[in-house]
Formats: sequence, structure tokens, C-alpha cells
Amino acid sequence: MPGRHSAVFFLENGQDSMKDKEMFPKIKGRVLFHEPLFKHTTFRIGGLCGIWAQPRNEEDLKKIVMFAKSKGKKIVIIGRGSNILPSDKGFDGIAIHIGAGCFDEARFVGSRLIAGAGVALNRLINLACKRGLKGLEGLAGIPGTVGGAIFMNSSYRGRISDCLEEVRAMDLNDGAVITIKRKNLKFGYRHSNLRGYIILSATLRLKRASPQALLKQRDRLLAIKTKKQPLGCFSAGCVFKNPDGGTSAAWYIEKSNLKGKRIGDAQISERHANFIVNLKNARQRDVMRLISFAKKRVKAKFGVDLVPEIVVI
Repeated sequence: MPGRHSAVFFLENGQDSMKDKEMFPKIKGRVLFHEPLFKHTTFRIGGLCGIWAQPRNEEDLKKIVMFAKSKGKKIVIIGRGSNILPSDKGFDGIAIHIGAGCFDEARFVGSRLIAGAGVALNRLINLACKRGLKGLEGLAGIPGTVGGAIFMNSSYRGRISDCLEEVRAMDLNDGAVITIKRKNLKFGYRHSNLRGYIILSATLRLKRASPQALLKQRDRLLAIKTKKQPLGCFSAGCVFKNPDGGTSAAWYIEKSNLKGKRIGDAQISERHANFIVNLKNARQRDVMRLISFAKKRVKAKFGVDLVPEIVVI
């Protein structure tokens, strides 16, 4: 495992946050100022965040959204911190952590599963499998939360959108809460039409099946991932989207002889070529240089343009 992170932190704008502390709305959840983002990302990379807020309910969340709008502050939504690469210079905005209070609750209504956006996806899979409800087991081993999985339309041996019935979401413009039915949701590869919204919860329609069979399938997929992917390392998951045509990004990178390629403490995994791992004290700049290097090498060798799927903050 990587060692302790020893970054020197600073905010990009270097502004004193006393006004923000005085004016930030009172919420039931936790609020931190100048919080190191690396503590909240699976990459263990990132400088200081201006405001780190953990709402416990929708009222909290709306207060934060409206405060950000009134002050012209940028918002980033963070669940379990996977799939994101924060700046070494920090983020002089508001990072909203969706993962506490009502956002971390799940309940069953017959074969329907109603889950808060902050529920860990793997926890939800375990609950459904043990209850004998089929539809999520093909997503075993995907890090992150329900909200993040829906926003990015996560998939492995199936897509989360395949069993999605509806989504409750908050409009970032005015804080209004709406329910969006599946027929009005549009999904593509690592894409949804939910940009501009914060996902609050989702209703999933599952099918009855044998708990033993579902748990066996879950364990089989987890074993495959454990064997092929660097799950014990600090990373953001897969770096690039798979190109059109059926050939994986990992294949192109591996065939470009880039496994093990290292810049600073960022390294293309020797186990899975579509992962970049933080060996100890990698910075965003190291990862970005490695991404650029891989893109250029694959383009030169195969004429293929690799597109990153991780979100750069």
C-alpha cells in the first residue's frame, strides 16, 4: 500500500475564508474549511478545499446549493471519492459530500429498492443479493455510490440503468427537487443527461432469484476483478473510456508497452493498463502527464484517441 501523503497544501486563490465561515448557512451536517481533498479521494491526491460540506438531508443540501449560487461559488459533488482527480492547488469552491443522513439510507418495498445517492454501491449489491433480488450483482466490485454510478451509468456485467425506475434529483439552479422517470432519463456509455442536477435517491426495480446463486455470481465477479485489477492500491479506477469497436483501452495501452510506465509517483499499473496508481506521493500533475503520454503513444501506434473518464477538478 502507498505511504502517508505529505503534500504542501494551498488554495488556488489564496483567499481568507473568514467571510465564508461567518456567512455559511447553519446545517445539521458537518462543515469543514480548508479541508485536504486527498483525505476524501481514492487516489489520495488533492490540495485544500475551500468548503467541505456533508449535508444530512435535503434541506441542508438546498441551503448549500443556494449559498453557492448567491456567492458565485463552484460546486463539486463527491461520494466515496472514486473517479476524480483533484488539483494539487486545491479547489476554492464547495465540495458537497453526499454520504450521510438520509443520503445513506436504503429500504426495500417488495422487489423495489429505494436507495439514497450516498449509499455505497457494493453495500447495496450485498443487500440485494442476500434478499434474493437480481439486477445489481453484475456491478460487483465497482467503487463509489449509487448517485455516482447512475450519473456515470456504471457498468461491468450489466448497467445500473437497466434496473432503474426513477431518480429524485435537485436542480443546481434553484434547489427544486424533481422526480425523473426512466423514460425521461437518457444514458450512454459513461454518460447520463443528469448534468445540472444532484442525484438524491433512486428507485430500482429488481427481480426475484435465489440468494445463493446471486451471492455466488457476485463472488465470482469480485474474484475476477481482484485478480485483474490493482484493488489494493490508491487509484481512481479506470482512467480511459473504452474506444468504439470493442477493443479495450487497457489493450491499446498494454500493447504500447506502457505497463509500469512511471512519472513521479504516478504509475500505469503493471496489473491492469487502464489504471494509474499512486505509489506514494503522486500529484495531479504527475497523473496528467502520464495520461497525456499514454494518449500520444496509443495515437501514434494505433491511430486511436483515448478519452479519459476520470473527472479532473
